[in-house]
Amino acid sequence: MNRIIIPILIILTGISISNAQELSIQELWNEVDKTYSIQEKRLNREVQEEQLRIRKSERIPVIYGDVNLQRNLIIPTTPVPAIAFDPKADEGAILPLKFSTKWNSKAGIQLEWDLFNPTKRSQRKEDQINLEKAKVSELQSKQEWKINATLAYASIVLATEQYKAALADSILYAEINNINKDRYEAGRLSSSEYIVSQQELLRKRINIHESWSILEEANLELGRYYPLERISVLKNNIEEIVSLTDSIGEENFDQQLISLDEQLAQIQLEGIKRQALPSLSFNAYYGGQYFSNSFNIVNKNYWYGYSYANLGLKIPISAYFTNSASIRQATLNEKIFRNQLNEAKDSDAIDLKQKSSKINSQNKRIKSLEEIKELAAQNKAEKLESYEAGRILLTEFNRANSEYLKSCQDLWQAKYDLLKITIE
Repeated sequence: MNRIIIPILIILTGISISNAQELSIQELWNEVDKTYSIQEKRLNREVQEEQLRIRKSERIPVIYGDVNLQRNLIIPTTPVPAIAFDPKADEGAILPLKFSTKWNSKAGIQLEWDLFNPTKRSQRKEDQINLEKAKVSELQSKQEWKINATLAYASIVLATEQYKAALADSILYAEINNINKDRYEAGRLSSSEYIVSQQELLRKRINIHESWSILEEANLELGRYYPLERISVLKNNIEEIVSLTDSIGEENFDQQLISLDEQLAQIQLEGIKRQALPSLSFNAYYGGQYFSNSFNIVNKNYWYGYSYANLGLKIPISAYFTNSASIRQATLNEKIFRNQLNEAKDSDAIDLKQKSSKINSQNKRIKSLEEIKELAAQNKAEKLESYEAGRILLTEFNRANSEYLKSCQDLWQAKYDLLKITIE
């Protein structure tokens, strides 16, 4: 297994790697649940789970204690016909009566129970769909995180290869420049050719700095997904990464979310229609009432039993006339999501075929680029041998070396592109 050493810039950053370890792509993926964005999605899912539990608990009757104490500051007087209490009273005589006392209280247990509420069923279904959407959204965020983390991991692998190649190239040109220096001092090399040799060596050193900068940037990008102080070695090369990422990107979460939106629209339409159904409720109370002009609630002689039970039936009438616009709106929303889902399915089918075609094409391209690299390496070795023997000029070797470096760059880029096509 090709193990890619990741420079963490120990000297520059002062980071201790006493506890550093190897990092595989699978170990990187295991960090997904520790990120803040995924934790937020998980909390959203848990909120929806609790909301569904709350909705289900509404099936249980509501039972609570009901206690109050009231001081009537003004006791209203109600005039009633006196004949109601005294048959001998004069006709038209009025008797003022007070139907309350200065103090009254009530204490007991109240029960409220929705035996049938036409909207409850739709609300529970909506909460269930919202929970499914939260789950899908969490999985989608995890997949996006894995894609970005994998690309960051692969960027370091390829940037390390590029840096190692630049370093080896610079070492080679330093040796060539020493040969040219000896030839120049011996009078076997012109001043212009020696200047070209020195310029090329400086370019190689610049290339080292540029490669290092790219590697440093890629290293910092990986820090978004994994603590850098815990990494010393990346275990997987680019070929292994590609083989391990076949399953990433297979789930089409956008399509699942649209499908859930369509189901939600259907449930909302059903709920609007059910608003025209009657509701049935049961209420009961068991307790007592206190009436007295003096404050003495512990005296049981002033307490009177009070209890009732009733069934309530509510028949909506206006809903028959006002729901038509809401029903049309919900029907249109359902059609919109259905069209979006059908369009997404057609588009995804085409995307899948295009992806398969791109992967096949990219694999063929990589195979050709590997052959080109082998030929370029062979040509470079032959030109180097000829140059060291003094049979060709430095410019001719430079051209062969540039072709070899370009073949390496093309191959690295092609492998990275294949990875992106595979997981996105």
